[in-house]
Amino acid sequence: MFDGIHSCNFIGIIYFKIGIKWGIVFGTEKKWFITGFIIVSLITGGFWLKNHLEVREEISYLARNPPGKGETEFYLEVLTEDGSYPMDVRIQERLYTDEELEVIFQQGIEWINEIWLGENPDSDHVSNNLYFPTYIDSLGLNVRWEVEHYQWIQADGKITEKAFLEAPCTTEIAVVLSYKEHEVLHTYSVTVVNPKISEAQEFQNTLKNTIQMLDESNGDIENVALPDSIQNQSLIWYERQEPIWPKVFVFGNIIVILLYFTKEEKKIQQLKNRDKELSLCYPDIVYRLILLIGAGMTVKSAWENVTKNYEKEKERTGKTHWGYEEMVMTLREMNYGIAEIKAYENFGKRCGGQNYIRLSSLLIQQVKRGAKGMNQLLMQEVLESEIIWRENSRKRAEEAGTKLLLPMILLMTVVFAVLMIPAFLSMSM
Repeated sequence: MFDGIHSCNFIGIIYFKIGIKWGIVFGTEKKWFITGFIIVSLITGGFWLKNHLEVREEISYLARNPPGKGETEFYLEVLTEDGSYPMDVRIQERLYTDEELEVIFQQGIEWINEIWLGENPDSDHVSNNLYFPTYIDSLGLNVRWEVEHYQWIQADGKITEKAFLEAPCTTEIAVVLSYKEHEVLHTYSVTVVNPKISEAQEFQNTLKNTIQMLDESNGDIENVALPDSIQNQSLIWYERQEPIWPKVFVFGNIIVILLYFTKEEKKIQQLKNRDKELSLCYPDIVYRLILLIGAGMTVKSAWENVTKNYEKEKERTGKTHWGYEEMVMTLREMNYGIAEIKAYENFGKRCGGQNYIRLSSLLIQQVKRGAKGMNQLLMQEVLESEIIWRENSRKRAEEAGTKLLLPMILLMTVVFAVLMIPAFLSMSM
């Protein structure tokens, strides 16, 4: 026992040293791989030692399954003087004794008596299908049903239409319970009757039969007259109309849900377009602001100048840009009395994105500190805006290429048609 444990510890130490060495050589990913391999190997070694060192109990008998549960398969190992041999043994289920069979058959008959009628009240008034089980699992008994008249009652207990037409009709049913070569027979007398129908259903059947008789007796007349009274009841006939409100309710709610999701999708698309346009406007805004600030203007003066030029361009072209619209809103905040620094801070928050937040921070520092030490930061922001401008140009070029892909395919199809059709026509001629 102790030798096995010491061997396992020795193997674990060897794996640990190898794992550390390989981890140093091959890096972190290999280290995790080797660690997992060592853990699996140690667990496997532990199970192997357990199988070889545990003391197993000897068995001297095999337990049978209860009657009706089938045979059992055992996986055994027999130890002899010459060695051990694996063996697969099948043992049949336990058999009932004669005394037990009498009790079991009686229990089976009692169980059948309780369930075979199904939903019928008794055997003299059968109008619903009967229940014919073929096996009693709790007792291990096979069940076989024998019917005297199969044209009335089928082998699965179903009542036929012919039985209802000829009702009332009486027949015999036998149930046979069997176990191995032993069998017990029990019989029942069954009377099939027409199912009870409500007064409303009976009245409808009478009306239907009346109209059918009128139809058959006046086959040469163009129109079939409907009866105006039956069974001392006056009748008024209308063409039945299917109610439309369920369809309106279902499809109306579906349309409302689709409109809701369409509206939400439209909002999401508008936000995406806004973010995209803010990114496109950023380089131009930075260029204009830094150009004016570098020329000696204050931040607020440069801001007013850029927004005034944008509003003039907007009146001339009718086009709006989100970046400049946010600048206009910021200028209105300052005119309404909000502090200049707070207005720039709100501008960065509304626009979102690291670029605008960084620009608002630079403008706030410019207002607080003045031009001292800010020229270099502003020039760095210009360089970064140039990178953003090139990236936006590249993305727009890729999107334009994707949009032109379908027209190019259509154009290629037309070109191939123009070239190939005359060639085929000339070959056929």
